[in-house]
Order: sequence, then C-alpha cells, then structure tokens
Amino acid sequence: MQAQEIVIQIHFVDRLGLAHEILEIFKNEKISLLGMEAQTNQVMMVKFACPSDRKLQRLMAELKKINGIQAVAQRDQMPYEHREHQLETILNSVSEGILAVDSQGQITHINDVACQILDFSREKVLGKTVEELFSIEIPIQETLKTGRSYRFTEIKMKKGSKVIHYLTSGVPVINEKGQIMGAVATVKDYRQVEEILSKVELGNKRLTTFDDIVHQSGRMRQLVETAKIVARGNSTILLRGESGTGKELFARAIHMESHRSLAPFIAVNCAALPETLLESELFGYEEGAFTGAARGGKKGLFEQAENGTLFLDEIGELSPHMQVRLLRVLQESTIRKIGGILEIPVNVRIIAATHRNLEEMVRQKTFREDLYYRLDVIPLRIPPLRERPEDIPLTAQHLVRKICARLGKPEKFLTKESADFLMNQTWPGNVRQLENTLERIINVSDSTEILPRHFNQWASTEPGSCILQGNGGRGISVPLGDKIPPLKEIVGEVEKQVLQHVLEKYPSSRKAGNVLGVSNTTILNKIKTYDIILTEKE
Repeated sequence: MQAQEIVIQIHFVDRLGLAHEILEIFKNEKISLLGMEAQTNQVMMVKFACPSDRKLQRLMAELKKINGIQAVAQRDQMPYEHREHQLETILNSVSEGILAVDSQGQITHINDVACQILDFSREKVLGKTVEELFSIEIPIQETLKTGRSYRFTEIKMKKGSKVIHYLTSGVPVINEKGQIMGAVATVKDYRQVEEILSKVELGNKRLTTFDDIVHQSGRMRQLVETAKIVARGNSTILLRGESGTGKELFARAIHMESHRSLAPFIAVNCAALPETLLESELFGYEEGAFTGAARGGKKGLFEQAENGTLFLDEIGELSPHMQVRLLRVLQESTIRKIGGILEIPVNVRIIAATHRNLEEMVRQKTFREDLYYRLDVIPLRIPPLRERPEDIPLTAQHLVRKICARLGKPEKFLTKESADFLMNQTWPGNVRQLENTLERIINVSDSTEILPRHFNQWASTEPGSCILQGNGGRGISVPLGDKIPPLKEIVGEVEKQVLQHVLEKYPSSRKAGNVLGVSNTTILNKIKTYDIILTEKE
C-alpha cells in the first residue's frame, strides 16, 4: 500500500528537549519526515509519509502524551505550500511572463505565460539552470554576476524550427547583506509589444470631435451637420478636397461621432508605402509567406481596426492590384492574408480620402470604376479656404492659440487688418499652409499682435506662399486678359508658379513634397501635369 503524505499541526508550550522527543516518536514509528516548519506562535507543522490511517492515529496519540503538547490536528498543507500556491496564483494572474532564478541560475519559479512564450514545460524547467535551457546567453545571467538591472531588452533565439522573439526586463534579488540571492525577469511576446505600441500610438492621438473643426461659414456648417448624420451609419464615406483642407480631421471626427468610437481608428497613407509593404500592412501575412516574414505571421490593419474605422488617405494612389484587393474587402467584408488560404471576416468601416479627380481617372482607366462606386457611397467635399474666406480669421486665431501653446510662447492675437489681409489670399495649401505661415511668424516675432507687415516680411521665405502683395515681398502673377479665365485655370497657374518657386530652392520631389505637405508622388504628378523640368538631387 502506497504511503500517504500527511500534514499535522502541533500546538505546544515551549520547553527544552521538546523537539527531540517529537522526532524520537517519528523515529520509533519508522515514519519518514518530509518537512517541518516551526511558527512563532508556538505552533509546529510536520509533513510525513504515513502508510495507514491506523498508524496515523497511533502516532498522533503518542505525540499528545508528550509533556508540553497541547493539541495535535491534521491539516491540508504546509504553510510553505500554501504560500507557494498563493505565489503561483499571483504569477499566473499577470499578463506578462515571469521567470525567477536562484543565485546559481536555477529556475525556481516560472508562470504559465513565460512557459508559453519561451515554449517550455514547467515540469521540465524547474530546478534546471538557464545555461541548460537557453541556446544563447540571456541578460539575467549578467544580472546574477553584476547585480545590475536591465530594461526592455529584445531577445531573438532559435529553438528547433521556431524563432522565439521577446522583450525582457530583469532585477536582482539582494538580501540585507547586499548579497545577490537570485534574479527575476519579465518576458513579453514581441508580437504583443507591437500591438501595444500600435494601440499606444493610436491612443496618443488626441480624440478629435466636430468641436475641433473651427468654422462659421454656411457651407462648412452644412457639411459638418451632414457629416454628423452619416457618422451614425456604417456606409463607406469618401472625403474629397484639396491637400491641406483637413480630410483626416473630418475622418477622426466622424469616427468619434459614430457607434464605433470606443474601437480603434487607424489611418494609413496609401501613397506613403510601396505596394508590397502596403499590402502586408493592410492585410497581414501568414508565417513563411515570404523571406523575412515574422514567425507566427502578422495581423494586418484591417484586423487591428476590428469594429472600428480604417482611414485610407490618398486612395487615388492605389495600384491596380491593390484596387482589386480593396474592392474584394468592400464587397465581401472578408480579407485573405498574404500566403493564407482562409477568408477572415472583418467588421471595419472604411473612410477614404483623395484630392485627385477620381472621375477623370476612371475615364482614363487608371482607377477601377467598380471600386469608385463602392467608395463613393457617401461623398463629402471639404471646400478649400478660398471658397470660404469668412472662416479664415476664426481658423487663423485658433491656429495661433494652438501654435503658441505648443511652442510655449505667450498667446498672440491677429489684428483686424491682418485678418482682412489673410482673407484676400488664395491659400493653395489651405489650412496646412495657413498654419505653417503663422508658425513661422510666431517663431520670429516677439510682438503680442500679428500685423500685416509680418506677413509681408516673411512671405518671400514661405515656399509656396500665396501672399499676393506686400512691400517688396515676392508675389504670384496671374495673367488676366479681357476675358477672365475659369477659376480652375487661375488656380492651376498659381499652383504651377508655387511649385516652380519651391523646386528652385528644393530641386527634389521628396524635399518639395515635405515642404508643401504632400507625397513625392503628388509632386511628380504635378511636375508632369505642368511640364516642369526637374533635375533630382536626392
């Protein structure tokens, strides 16, 4: 018959030789002790292997006969086992992996998360050293030698056919004498880290609402009211408008007004990434889909934006291949990862934006007609500043306040003359250009008032400036004959001169794009449209 593990609790009055008499009884009964723990309140706990209930009762009777023993009772576990169970419960309740070693590098504790990340079995690792278990030297070994902590160290190691990729931090365990007794490390799967960073990045974006869209014109008031209504639905929205009009601002406000506001809002510029990278970012990929693919694959932005909103800016820059892939998502509400065979359902609202003439692109066969109609369910056109000049003073003062706060400068104010002056400009760069102009003036001026002379003084150094007048400042000339040309031609002439002026100083499509706040693809398209000769000097 197999012996049972028994725990008994002994209450006693302390006296000399008591412990010896207790041990003698266990020796006489030929019972092996497995553990003993004395507590400060004159209580002793003993764990032993007992072959039968009969022998247990005889043992307890013999113990009670000892002078000084007040009571003997059976218990479920030893105090150290209770503490160990509590510690294990605590360790397994946290989301990070935890690994503890003693002074010799032997693993004393490891929680379930660490076992999963490191691909270990708890039974096989406890009591083993880190040197035995890890194929490379890990930071906790250095901590045992030096007593120095480490933070957020990235580790990659091969284990059979797998690559274990994680982030770890560790601290030494030091006793009151300053001796290193061991170390504790936290472990986090690197894929979780990437997801957290993505969420943090999104979370750091200030929550934008329609209250942040400064306006007083009737056109903008009507647009905002319409946007609030359509925000409550799930239909695809297409934001149209020139560069710098605030399309992303509208997209964020629509998201916050919708029932999806507690879910992610993810923005991606379709012109900013090469086709292959954009595809992997949007749709994700399976493990082994291509050379360099991360182990375990990767979630795409469609999956990360689940139940939320995906904002596709510069949608007109999508390649034909990506247009087909996006069309399928809009039709089927499913995605297929690169290298995958499964269709994954997604619940994401699409808000697209472009400054390009999609209708003309459809006629030229550079943009799919079926995709155009899928995107153009609810079109919202954001008017440029020149079509709503009454919004300029209010917008400008709002920007001044925001810029001063960001730069840590005392608040400045626009004079009425400056407001009138700004309303007479065409602002081809719209709100973005207005903000850049104001920021330059705020940086170089100590005056509490922004005067017209400040714009005149700095207009010639503003690449792409649309300041039309001003005491020696560089202006833009638009030829007007007897017949006034259409507004589109006037704007085109202004845009061409602005671009030529910028390219004189920044003879590179990338640099010019950075100055004007658009992609280098947009600059190259404009150069082609206006037959501007450019010698790249990247």
